[in-house]
Amino acid sequence: MASIDEHKDRIERMKLLYDLNKHITTLATGTTLLMVGLFERVFKAPVWKNLAATSFALFTATVVFSLFAMFGFAMYSRKTHRTSEDPVDFGVKAFALALVSFIFGISTFAAFALRNL
Repeated sequence: MASIDEHKDRIERMKLLYDLNKHITTLATGTTLLMVGLFERVFKAPVWKNLAATSFALFTATVVFSLFAMFGFAMYSRKTHRTSEDPVDFGVKAFALALVSFIFGISTFAAFALRNL
């Protein structure tokens, strides 16, 4: 009985992680669109353009890593649990990379915006 409860708990965690990745993907995509709008209207002659390019690349990486993480979490099944083919391990690594790239993307965008306002 404990293994059934453990499996249900793990499935619920995979759903929550999947949803969290959807939110991170939405935030990264929205920030990228915000950046495009700001470049057109606010930053007429931007300084530190490389920082803006880095920020854009980091948000793109966030979206890609989050998609890979969602795939890993969605592919979880009891058959692959605690085996070498467990996609959750892949999902967790992709999730960690998505979080790191998102944090650095926000940081570089904030630095760029502060420098140019």
